[in-house]
Amino acid sequence: MGLSDLGDALTWGEARSLLEEAAADPGTALGAQLAGWAYPANMLELLNLTAMIGDAKASRKVMPWAMNSPRSNAPKATTEEVAIAQAELEDGIVFAS
Repeated sequence: MGLSDLGDALTWGEARSLLEEAAADPGTALGAQLAGWAYPANMLELLNLTAMIGDAKASRKVMPWAMNSPRSNAPKATTEEVAIAQAELEDGIVFAS
């Protein structure tokens, strides 16, 4: 499904604005990923987390910018694996007329 499938519900300009806002907000999954955070969180959630832990030094260790992102430890595909996957994908694409 693409943006065009939404009809007049959303313009391209509105979609761009929404993406820019989400990218700038580390409380969204997109914003957290772009910021390199381990998880999305807004300021209120981080303040609550710090208050619940009660120890400033301990709370620093669980802040999203201090933790490794789960994706950073994920195994990376080799160039050969990518080439094989792309070839399999291309073999599976069929254009019907």
